[in-house]
Amino acid sequence: MTKGVTRWLYWWDAIEKAGAADFPRLARLAQGNRVATRLVAERWAELAPKQFFEALRSAAKQGNKFSGEFADILFSSWLKKDKAAAIEALNGPENFPERNSWRQQVASTLMDSDPETGLKMMSQWHIENYGPNMKAVESWAKTDPRHAAEFTLGCPAGYASAQALRIIGEAWSKMDPAQALQFATAQRGDLGKSLADTVLKSWAERDLNQAADWLANADLATVKKLSPSFVEAWAKQDASAALAWCQANLAGSTLTESVRDLFNGAAQKDPAAAAALVSSMEPSPTRSQAAAAVADKWFPNTFESKRVPPETIAWLSSLDPDSIRSAADKVSWKWIEADPSSLAAFLQSSTNVTFSMYAYQNLARSMARNDPAAALDWANHLPEQLGMTAGGSAFGEWGVSQFDAALQWYNQLPPSDPRRDPFLTSLLQQLAWDPQAGDRFAQAAALAPSSARSVLKGMALPDDRRAALLALVSPQTGK
Repeated sequence: MTKGVTRWLYWWDAIEKAGAADFPRLARLAQGNRVATRLVAERWAELAPKQFFEALRSAAKQGNKFSGEFADILFSSWLKKDKAAAIEALNGPENFPERNSWRQQVASTLMDSDPETGLKMMSQWHIENYGPNMKAVESWAKTDPRHAAEFTLGCPAGYASAQALRIIGEAWSKMDPAQALQFATAQRGDLGKSLADTVLKSWAERDLNQAADWLANADLATVKKLSPSFVEAWAKQDASAALAWCQANLAGSTLTESVRDLFNGAAQKDPAAAAALVSSMEPSPTRSQAAAAVADKWFPNTFESKRVPPETIAWLSSLDPDSIRSAADKVSWKWIEADPSSLAAFLQSSTNVTFSMYAYQNLARSMARNDPAAALDWANHLPEQLGMTAGGSAFGEWGVSQFDAALQWYNQLPPSDPRRDPFLTSLLQQLAWDPQAGDRFAQAAALAPSSARSVLKGMALPDDRRAALLALVSPQTGK
């Protein structure tokens, strides 16, 4: 009932005199008041962290969550005073809402000050797709990189482990790269390989000759395993020499993988120069891999909002069909987002290349969202089967977003038009997946009930969804 300074004096007095049993009620009173919330939570975490945790857990189980700030303050305070107790509280056998998010929060906080315990808990709690702050790992790795590597390999935690080993590998490579590689190459699994790759690339970027000498004296299995990472670093300095070495010393899948990574490195530094080097190669699976790697770096990313440079398209068009297909398939998704009109022209003109059907379908859908008429016209100028498939995708997309307009256009097609059946099938398939499209599905199905039933029977729909849609299809006696 009070306001201003008087109200805050009451709050201070209540918090100072409160016992553990008083805090749940004070917490409810504080909701909506950020300052009061923090005062209650800080004092509660100081006096009775275990009881605070139990109250938060009980509230989560009942669906009456306290402010998220309460959990933040509790764990921040508790980990400083008694991290073993905080971890033990989250290690209980009972699952409850918020447990996973609190575990991630605790592991992330631990990583800021105690990477060993942080990685250990991420491994035990199976937190595999989260990347915490790795600043503390840098100091940990510099102190004793071998111990850091051994510990991280012994506590696999998905993405966090991979990030930690990259930092450890770079630190160890600057201190004793030969020892680091001796250790890393003796490890099994992807994490050991990742550590070895990091060490060798870091070494080669600093001293290419020493790294090359070490690799030249390694056993054949190690050469095969580490050649891709080595030539990737080499290519940033001299891509032509790296390519010549690969072609002279490697073969099979090792050659293909190494050339792919080589061009990844070269294209990071100078994509135009890397593209010219691809052009100088003879047609082969290796060249196809190289073309895909360069295209991936040269084509603009979707967030850059740039059109594809004409010289990039001209380079791609000059390659052999296999290399064109490999590169186009690699970048088609971002080419669609960045510059669909140039991709449409490219696919239409490249009649000697068999691209993935998904490239045509995805482009048709994308074009149909902005200009259905242009999408259908583009599809109509493709070779017959490609045009029918791409046109069906465009029409289905149009029908989902502008059903009445799409159906009006469809009804104007002559009965003999070969597009009628495949286009209607595509529309029915798209509508069948939309739980809000029951009326529109029934309207489209009325144009060809037997076709609609065939479409539904051939789709991998949930049984209840299929039954509901079949009930909307008008019966056809004798059919």
